[in-house]
Amino acid sequence: MKQFLIFIGGMLAGALLLYAIGFRTENSVKEQLKKELIEKLSHNLENLNQDPDIQFIEVKGKKGNVTLHTGMLKDSVQILVGKADKVDLHSIESTAYEIWGYKLKNNYYSDLNIEFKDGKLKGVRQD
Repeated sequence: MKQFLIFIGGMLAGALLLYAIGFRTENSVKEQLKKELIEKLSHNLENLNQDPDIQFIEVKGKKGNVTLHTGMLKDSVQILVGKADKVDLHSIESTAYEIWGYKLKNNYYSDLNIEFKDGKLKGVRQD
């Protein structure tokens, strides 16, 4: 009977030790994740407070004069300017580039070119 009580006592002590180690490890992992999350959030807040370099551009498109801005989505540009007459697509590594050409004054070449990088307006060139 004495050996049985020692065995049970050892099992209880081992279980408590494993619980304590697991609980402590779990808390340290949670604390590390909290620190990383706080760092990321503070970094994102700093980036939000900076003024982005947005440029406004007025162009004459198929639908008349419109104002575009850098960072604008392709769908918004198409709604404002109209459907492009020519689209050139290419990519470098994981970045997708598009150039939309509009033939406004001449039927042979595009006199309005709108450039996109990853689906956002990068620049405009109008002859």
